[in-house]
Amino acid sequence: MKTPLHPARAFLSRFGRMHVIVPVSVLNSSAYTIVALGLVFYMRDRLGAGASAIGMASATFNGLYFIGCFALRPVGLRVVPRYSLVVSSAAAAVLLSLLLASESITAVVLLYGAVGFTVALFWPPIMGWLSAAVEGRELNRRISHFNLAWSSGVVLGPLAAGFLAQWRLEAPLVAGTTMVGVVGVVVLFASVFLSEIRSDTHRDRRATPDDAPDASTALRYPSWFGLVSSYIVLGALAVVVPLHARGTIGLAEGAVGVLLLTRGLAAAAAFWAMGVWTGWHGRALPVVAAQVSLLALLALLAANGSLTSYLIVLPLLGLAIAASYTFSVYHGVAGASDRTRRMAIHEALLTLGAVCGALLAGRLYEGYGARAAYLGCMAATSVAIAAQIAVIAMPRRSRLFRRASRRA
Repeated sequence: MKTPLHPARAFLSRFGRMHVIVPVSVLNSSAYTIVALGLVFYMRDRLGAGASAIGMASATFNGLYFIGCFALRPVGLRVVPRYSLVVSSAAAAVLLSLLLASESITAVVLLYGAVGFTVALFWPPIMGWLSAAVEGRELNRRISHFNLAWSSGVVLGPLAAGFLAQWRLEAPLVAGTTMVGVVGVVVLFASVFLSEIRSDTHRDRRATPDDAPDASTALRYPSWFGLVSSYIVLGALAVVVPLHARGTIGLAEGAVGVLLLTRGLAAAAAFWAMGVWTGWHGRALPVVAAQVSLLALLALLAANGSLTSYLIVLPLLGLAIAASYTFSVYHGVAGASDRTRRMAIHEALLTLGAVCGALLAGRLYEGYGARAAYLGCMAATSVAIAAQIAVIAMPRRSRLFRRASRRA
């Protein structure tokens, strides 16, 4: 006869990996979004940095994250994901604390970049962990929940950062650092007290000849082009919107946070909708349509950079970017035998886009203004659309797309 579990243990036994992944994704995303916007105001007002230096800080963070996605991959082959999350959070909290104590623009840029490197121990492992051993509708459901979780942070982060910076310039950096530390503590406690997490031995591994044949869809290629393009735009928006809205339109920091909130809310709505509706699975048209929409919206911003334009266009940009992100995640891992590697590719590509967007926008904004920055993004989006169409139209690829559509 089985001994009944203690009530506390029985309660804790109900919680599994998604109960850990979802809340820590919200916290982590919120923390880094708060830090990212807070750093723009902090570097501008406290350190006297220009748009190029601010763009360089963002690009260094994302560039070292890009490198970390590949350089730190061997860690995923040896360590279960929960320990990667703890190490990432602890290291990032220490580096952010050092950043707060620094008065040099160069030191801030380098420390912020080092933080980006440590984040490579967080997102690829957690994404591989949540998608392990699931396919089809269950995979789509988990991806949808994950996207809603981290996008909630994107919604809350700018709003909090704006009002915190209005109160005190250092406040967003302090708050973000604290939240990153809390993430590490939460995962550590879950590893100790939650039986399903404690007994979870999943870790990344390389594909072997004994694995089932890779059944990936070729839709990942146009999806990846769209992801890079979308994150060039997102990287540009992260630099241009706060500076343009405050310097030219005349908004206070809190109002800038509210403005960016509209994009985050729209992205969250898109993630929810795409989790419910699966009609886009196995279809190339939505992948290209998201980029065409992005191009049209950028044209509107380039033509008129008023507050009204931002209020209309930013939420629509949020929808298009969220769609491209979802296409990349789903089509990247669906049918793949080495999912953490695919997630590392996904994260590396979006990071490449964010680096290019931040550097491009910082230089163009400082030299020529917001309109030039948005025209630069339009050029990048046009290239992505042309690449998507070329890949889809290739006769050899067309056969792969037809097979992918039948599998979906």
